[in-house]
Amino acid sequence: MPIITGCAAIKKSKMQETYGIVRNKVNYQDIKELNISNNDFNIIKADIVITRIDRKEKLLGNLKYQKDGTILVSMRNRSGIEGARVFITNDTILVNDRINKELYYGSADYLEEKYGITTYMLPIILGDLITHKNNQEKIDCNKNTTFINDIISGKEINYTIDCGRRKIRNVSIKDRLSGKKINIELKNFIETEEYSIATNIYISADNQKEKIEVSIEKLVIGLEREITFIPGRNYEKVLLR
Repeated sequence: MPIITGCAAIKKSKMQETYGIVRNKVNYQDIKELNISNNDFNIIKADIVITRIDRKEKLLGNLKYQKDGTILVSMRNRSGIEGARVFITNDTILVNDRINKELYYGSADYLEEKYGITTYMLPIILGDLITHKNNQEKIDCNKNTTFINDIISGKEINYTIDCGRRKIRNVSIKDRLSGKKINIELKNFIETEEYSIATNIYISADNQKEKIEVSIEKLVIGLEREITFIPGRNYEKVLLR
């Protein structure tokens, strides 16, 4: 089993998928203890494929995360040229569009209105359990699987849990007002005693018009310095709507 500590990066080629034991019961705290968002971390390299009705786009991504919920994402083409840098906090979104020399800005509400997910819920995409349910409550498992349903910020969240791994295998997030829904499938987990993360993530809108596939190739636990965002100099400012 690979150990990822400090600033020692582990490449996917050296990772081995972990396999959990069979469990008859788990509790919420058992699962939340393995949340990757309990840590600062840096996904140094991820392959991203975005499929739309009329085209497919292949990108490289980097994601830095602080435990306070601050996120910095860099998106590059396959030649390594950065196209966009996205900074997200609990109340703000800033985007440097390096191609068009534009700085997009707005509140975190934009993410919810556009994609039906709040900043608080973003770690779910990486396989973390986000819930307000009683941490110590026991949940029965059937064939090493259980289901957790919750409502957070007007979103219906339905988790399918692998009890052996104590991780999410599938999750759907539906906005109760708009009806917008996204589905997430998680595969190939790497874990230590302190966290677990899926290295293959499949995201799709309920209407299937857009799909995103993410393959995490290299990651490290911890950050060398605090996340900061530098707005593009002389970029035109554009309000996110």
